Amino acid sequence: MPRPNVRALAVLLALLAGACTGLRKSQVEAGLLALPKNAALAARGIERKRASIVLEGEPHELELSWIHVPARAGAHARPLVFVHGTPSTMFNWSALLFQPGAEPALAGECEIYVLDVLGHGQSRASAPPYSFQRCADFVRGFLETLDLHDVTLVGQSYGGEFAWRAALDAPERVSRLVLIDSSGHQRPAHGWLPEEEQLRHLPGARFGYLLNSRERLRPALQLHFQEPLTHDQLEELYLCCENPDNWLAMTQLCCDENGTREAEIAHIRQPTLLLWGARDIAYPPARDGERFQREIVGSKLLVLPQAGHYPHEERVDEVRRALREFHLGI
Repeated sequence: MPRPNVRALAVLLALLAGACTGLRKSQVEAGLLALPKNAALAARGIERKRASIVLEGEPHELELSWIHVPARAGAHARPLVFVHGTPSTMFNWSALLFQPGAEPALAGECEIYVLDVLGHGQSRASAPPYSFQRCADFVRGFLETLDLHDVTLVGQSYGGEFAWRAALDAPERVSRLVLIDSSGHQRPAHGWLPEEEQLRHLPGARFGYLLNSRERLRPALQLHFQEPLTHDQLEELYLCCENPDNWLAMTQLCCDENGTREAEIAHIRQPTLLLWGARDIAYPPARDGERFQREIVGSKLLVLPQAGHYPHEERVDEVRRALREFHLGI
């Protein structure tokens, strides 16, 4: 068979990109708000504010967007701030915060903020080229803009790395850290998944949103879950990947993932809880979770059986219990 002309493919995708813009952020937002799983969180309303945020040493005027779940009167004062992974959205925390279960919901127990990171979800904040440090700076900028202190910062996957970098860069604002199946260390050569290899090396990968479909996403996403995907879980990721800026952020962050600050992980001084899915194939607990535990003095690692890369969606009760006990010190 003749070899494919990858340069011609890249040009074709670029031309198609000019003719197809994907979903606008307003359309992504409308779709996310309409998903039944997100109803309770969406009812709190999205808050927005423009602010000057320094990203990798340069100031940018950007719009922050988040949802605030206020605490009940007399509840714990320390705020919880949730940072999602990639590709994802702040609505990725809906189940953990509101889904009925044996453990009481977290909503109301303390001040809760869920942030959409720039280049993700429905966030209008766009500032390519996207890097881990830019996203971490954006998280730090959010804490500064709302003047939040004594924060328990919770991050999952790439969001975990955004969170621990922000904790290193703003220790006066972050008092506790929770990392869920987090990135941070340089992966071995054999540690990349096939779709990640394509994002890192395939010419024209930044235009992959043009080929986005639920049928393509389902098998790739299912690998990260032990339970069958629900309609809403798949639709949420599909909507995120339909926006060209979101896809660009995913592609550029995948290329930027090289453990560039891994030597600083040992400098984290905040009390740290590590929550890991036992069956995570992206960051296996025996390779990554245990390494975080060795390097962060005094950290606690909890490996959750029958969970993959998203234990906060698959094992809601266990994650709620561990998070509550850690955050409230009980």
